[in-house]
Order: sequence, then C-alpha cells, then structure tokens
Amino acid sequence: MVVCMYRKQLIKDFTPNPYSVKYNEIVDHLLKESVEDFEKNGKFSDKILLKLYNVFGEVFERALELYEEKRVTHISSSTPVAKGDCYNKNNARWLLQVKGFSGIIYTLFPEINFCTCLSFRNQVIDNRVIFTCKHVLACWLATIDKEKLLYQQITSQQFQHFLLYQSFSNHTATCFATENGIKVTVEDAKCMQANAYISKPLFVEYYLKEDGIGNPLSVVIEENGVITDCSLKTQNPEGLLDFYLEEQNVYSRVVLKTELLKDILTELDPTSEIIELLLSPEEPFFRISTNGLAGICHIELPHDGDMIENFKCQAAATTKYKLAHIKPAMKALSCAYKTSLRTDTCGLLCFQYMIKTEEGNVCYVEYYISPVIDMD
Repeated sequence: MVVCMYRKQLIKDFTPNPYSVKYNEIVDHLLKESVEDFEKNGKFSDKILLKLYNVFGEVFERALELYEEKRVTHISSSTPVAKGDCYNKNNARWLLQVKGFSGIIYTLFPEINFCTCLSFRNQVIDNRVIFTCKHVLACWLATIDKEKLLYQQITSQQFQHFLLYQSFSNHTATCFATENGIKVTVEDAKCMQANAYISKPLFVEYYLKEDGIGNPLSVVIEENGVITDCSLKTQNPEGLLDFYLEEQNVYSRVVLKTELLKDILTELDPTSEIIELLLSPEEPFFRISTNGLAGICHIELPHDGDMIENFKCQAAATTKYKLAHIKPAMKALSCAYKTSLRTDTCGLLCFQYMIKTEEGNVCYVEYYISPVIDMD
C-alpha cells in the first residue's frame, strides 16, 4: 500500500476535528482536488494519497483496501455508467453497496456522508472523533476510478422495492414458531443478538399454519374489546450466528434484582465508548468501569446481600464491551423483575431477563453481546 510509506511525513500541526468548520473546508477542497488529480493522471498520485491519509488517517488505509479489492458495487435502474465527477448527482437513480471485511454488506446513498456501520454510529455520530467511515471513503474512491467499481443493473420496480427494503433493513427480525411458542431474534452487525421467548400460555389462542414462503404473518390482538388485525410482510430469513454459552465454558454467573442493575446502568457515563466488566472470586468481585469525558469511573457491586441472589465466579477476568451494544439490553429492564448475567471463557456476555405478566405467566428476553477484541 503506497500510503504506508508516508506515515513519517504527516503534517504535524494538523489535528482532525470534525467539529471545526475549517476541517470541513479542508475535506471538501481535498476531495475536489483528488478528483482533478485522478482525471489528469489516470490514477491517484502519491501526493494525493499522502494528503488523504493526513486528513482521514487509518480510516483511509482501510478504505483503500476495500477499494483495491473491488468490494464496491454500483446498483442502478438505468445503464450502469457513472460519468463525471462524484458531485452534482442529486437526481441519480443509483446506489452503492460495499462489502465489509466481515462480509456484511452496507448500502450507501450517493453523495451522503452516512453509513449504518458501528464505526460511523459510534465515532462519527456519537463521539465525532472522525469525519467518516472506511465504507463511505471506499465508495467515494471507487466512483472516481471506474475500473475498481462493480456494476449491477436492476429494473425500476426492483429499484423502488430495493429502496423500500433499505428503509426497514435495520428493523428486520427473524421469527421461529414452534408448538411451544415463538422466538423472535434480532441481530446488530453480528456483534449483538437479542432473543425474545413468547411461550404458548401467553396467547389466548395459538395455532400454526404455513401458507408457504413469502406469505404474510397474521396477528390478531384483542384488548378491552378492541380488535387489531395485522398482516406483516415476510421475507426469506438470513443466516443468524449461533450465540450460545456452553455450560462447561461459563466461568461466571450472577443473578440479581433488576432494580440494582437498572440503577447502575443508568449511571454509566454516556460519553464512554467502552464499558469494562470485571468479575472475580475475590475482591473487588464485581466491578463496572467506564472512561469518558468525566474521566475514569468504577462502580463496585457486592457479591452478596438482598439484591444479589446468586454469585459464582471461577476465575478473575476483565472484558471490554461497546456501550452501544449494552444500551439496547437496558430496554428490557423496565419490565423485568430478575436478571441473570453470565460470561464465558471467550468473553461472550449474556443478559437474561425474567418477565412476569399480570396473569402470572413468565417469558424471557436475552441479549448476547460480543466482547471488544480489537478497538480498530
């Protein structure tokens, strides 16, 4: 990679700051300069690559790898040719898809600095420590150098359906229906998985009837004499990761009252990207740490008492998780009365909530959260 040869030549007095108007002006000017440079030389010059690295840092390196490996696809409802520079395409009838290194495909709209990846959400939107993510930069590079761009042409109707699907793609759930009840599963970037178990006794009437793949799911809800009849559009399910804690690999297990966990999680520093979990058979037993704008904060919990029903830990271990993955697991706290927390030897974290209905029936909601191995 050419840009790696120039690391020692970085502009020392330049500090990227997405909050700065000056920084945004530099980015805009550099992107236009890069287009002109490519049109003049038929490639990105070493000088331009150095400037791009100076401004975007390691994000640009990763984007360059995606670009070189031809992981960007141009999807259009017309002839798949994107002429001219990457500006002034407000009326474009095309989209871009980039296949990440993990295999996840991200869809991006032309000339919009937005991506659904975790890096964009955490580092661009939430913390604003970078200007954009590697997927957006890779798409931008590929639209300039058409040789590195793959093409896929679809009909206008397919394009409209594609846009509709993208609007709801982040809200897709996989439903498993059995004679004993329903399990609903949602995943986030293959890093977090949520499962809700709705047992058969929770339904007044429960029966299964399959009309074939693609047919809608019918749901009838009656409350206080008001009947709501829903018909939900379905699609072919995608493969899900098999998140599961093998019993022999579980090294810690904590069962506690929900009120305690709710108080702790609501006090976490929201500016901290990472939450650190320490579980040990000896003091400090159970500690949660964050590191944000307020500084380093430690919250220590007892291993016994009225709020802790069970505490078992075989060996001391410290594991880090993204706070953005922990936050969705906090939503079920409002209706749960008991929480089980388990971790295994690989650092996989599982929250399991026990929820009671007014009729006394019990259902479960659980979250599996992968640990942070490499911050990059």
